[in-house]
Amino acid sequence: MIYTLTLNPAIDQMISTKNFTLDATNKAIEQYQILGGKGINVSVMLKHLGFNNTALGFMGKDYHHQFETYLAKEKVNNDFHIVPGQVRINLKIKDLNNNQETELNCLGFSVNQTDEKAILTLLKKHLKKDDFLMIAGSIASGANNCLYQSIAEFCFKQKIAFAIDTTKVNLIPTLQYRPLLIKPNLAELNEIFNTNYHFDNQKAVIELGQKLLAQGAQNVLISNGKEGSILVTATKGNYFANAASGNLINSVGAGDSMVAGFLATYLETTDPKISLQIATAAGAATAFSQGIGDLSLVNKLKNQIKVVIIN
Repeated sequence: MIYTLTLNPAIDQMISTKNFTLDATNKAIEQYQILGGKGINVSVMLKHLGFNNTALGFMGKDYHHQFETYLAKEKVNNDFHIVPGQVRINLKIKDLNNNQETELNCLGFSVNQTDEKAILTLLKKHLKKDDFLMIAGSIASGANNCLYQSIAEFCFKQKIAFAIDTTKVNLIPTLQYRPLLIKPNLAELNEIFNTNYHFDNQKAVIELGQKLLAQGAQNVLISNGKEGSILVTATKGNYFANAASGNLINSVGAGDSMVAGFLATYLETTDPKISLQIATAAGAATAFSQGIGDLSLVNKLKNQIKVVIIN
């Protein structure tokens, strides 16, 4: 069974405007909400790809009914530890004239040591040997910085394969437990190593990915929007995939959909090339949709994706 873990869910308020201007009143042309958080987004795309899974994590009491209704509609099983407070509401402002997005990630509920123990108990309740856990996103405020490391160590000891998609401070301590996949985008990769490489310098980007392999990661998927993506593997070579062409509607969940596409394919085939192709198509399908992209669009877009081996 595949499980996802979201420790800081979110509601993304999508707002489209024209000529977005600071220090001025801007008029919305269109607005809608996307319920998610990185692990939840992975769960929904996995389901769209035909993979049953269960979403686990923290959930704010004020909004848990909305999330349960959404996941029921998507036919995704879930089991959340409910905490007091509300889920964070993030603002994503898209300037239609300039095709630019501005993000404001807001604050939500906080957790404490009791909640941390509860989430570890929840994982131990569900996860068994040979299950798979996708850990994704940030951790709610109040949690110990070592929480992801503790979860990764638990998975390693219990022979539960896992992947993780989070930022530097939470990511690096988990690498010693050999995650199947990590997925930094180029900006996150540069942040990890305090570098400023561009995507056209593939050799340098691959070398950074290889440094993460040396620390324990088995596969490193590095995305960079319309410039494509690079997959660095421990034993099966390195690959580049172009980005699909289409109309960007929103970028929320696109990276999470890439993760889902890769895992869904790799867990079945162990083929990095086809896994990168489906990952790229899944990410694009979501970028070209108001919510998480559907299977028909993934299948349509995958024909645009060409994956090549790079040295």
